[in-house]
Amino acid sequence: MTIPAFGLGTFRLKDDVVIASVKTALELGYRAVDTAQIYDNEVAVGQAIAESGVPRNELYITTKIWIENLSKDKLIPSLKESLKKLRTDYVDLTLIHWPSPGDAVSVEEFMQALLEAKKQGLTREIGISNFTIPLMEKAIAAVGVDNIATNQIEL
Repeated sequence: MTIPAFGLGTFRLKDDVVIASVKTALELGYRAVDTAQIYDNEVAVGQAIAESGVPRNELYITTKIWIENLSKDKLIPSLKESLKKLRTDYVDLTLIHWPSPGDAVSVEEFMQALLEAKKQGLTREIGISNFTIPLMEKAIAAVGVDNIATNQIEL
């Protein structure tokens, strides 16, 4: 599946607002939904998707791993928790939300863990978010350019 041209971002949307927003977007034909662990709305996003009746294979769901879950022992369990909240067996794209502050967790460590999540079928694609060019180069060196779908940035 290719990434749909338009998608709904759920940053700062909570509870009934995010449920209504996701349901309305899906009714209007949107098929991409973007959330993140730090948004604290994955449960509501999952509920809205489930209630929408749109088949899972028609959706492109993105979530992002928060900095507290970047270590190799936390990344996959945190992604599994996100999947549970989203009521799905996989997401289409999992991003590292922000690089590790002070390089507390190396780029190589979290990118290898993210690649392992892909190998386990928890996510179809992996990528990064808010990375500088030097950090993006480290991510590419860690897992190869073909394994990084995108560097999502906010404009």
